[in-house]
Amino acid sequence: MRSLAPVVFFAYNRPDHTRQVLESLYRNKYADESSLWIYVDGPKAGASEETRSAIAEVKKAVREKKWCKEVTIIEAEVNKGLVRSTTEGVTKLVNEFGKVIVMEDDNLVSPGFLTYMNDALDLYEHSPRVMHISAYVRPDLDTSTVKESTFFFYHTTTWGWGTWKRAWDKFTPDAMAVREAVRKKGHINRLNMDGTFEFFWGLYAVARSGMNSWNTIWHSVVFLHDGLVLYPKRSLVSNIGHDGSGTNCAPDERFRVDTGTLADGIEVTEIPLELHEAVRRKYVALHSFTSRLKFAIKHYLRYLIK
Repeated sequence: MRSLAPVVFFAYNRPDHTRQVLESLYRNKYADESSLWIYVDGPKAGASEETRSAIAEVKKAVREKKWCKEVTIIEAEVNKGLVRSTTEGVTKLVNEFGKVIVMEDDNLVSPGFLTYMNDALDLYEHSPRVMHISAYVRPDLDTSTVKESTFFFYHTTTWGWGTWKRAWDKFTPDAMAVREAVRKKGHINRLNMDGTFEFFWGLYAVARSGMNSWNTIWHSVVFLHDGLVLYPKRSLVSNIGHDGSGTNCAPDERFRVDTGTLADGIEVTEIPLELHEAVRRKYVALHSFTSRLKFAIKHYLRYLIK
């Protein structure tokens, strides 16, 4: 009998998003055979009554249906924050089950999400270079050069993803230790996607100012080990959280995939363990100074019109 990966789901204070995403998970083929662990974060010190009410509504929402075969709900009494909540939850499950599928409350998934994730986790379980499975592809990324149904990249995305204990064991919350290891390895420009990202500086910011980004560390860890991330040619996830409702996400329509274009399923077959250079160049181009300037001007003009 097939051993399915457990699903861990992180929620906080967005009951409407939580319901939508859990409903999308419920419609997946393997939902009725999977175990689901739901972590609901607690209120911050001095949280408003509105926030406390929203958290209480989330706690009700996660109990409205038996979303998977087995559902375990863990409620934090105080606010842990996304970084601590995520890293503790992922660590607990990979240590217990050896692999995990990770979702957040704004990761709306297609009916083929669990099939793709489990197929990929099974196929590459014993491939040390493959450290992360992603189900999300941003809609403005040109994947027309991809001949197969999947490809490898090295940037870790956190909107519907999975990993194994063998890979996650390399993760450490010590951002400065990771930064020093990156400095010794060199190729910092490549870590930073040809200078279009600031992961190297970001590691310092995480360590010194508490910047809320565990994925800055995880991306850098994957880079340190020459790791690969498997992506589908078409996204199985739409991020619905960039609507101003999230703690860490400002309004931004670039990342929301039209649900009508989500892949119902993705065939996972063995492909060469090498980075898809053409996609990397396309990704870098999306984050060039010119592209970011155009985006900033567009949003500033919208603000002025409003």
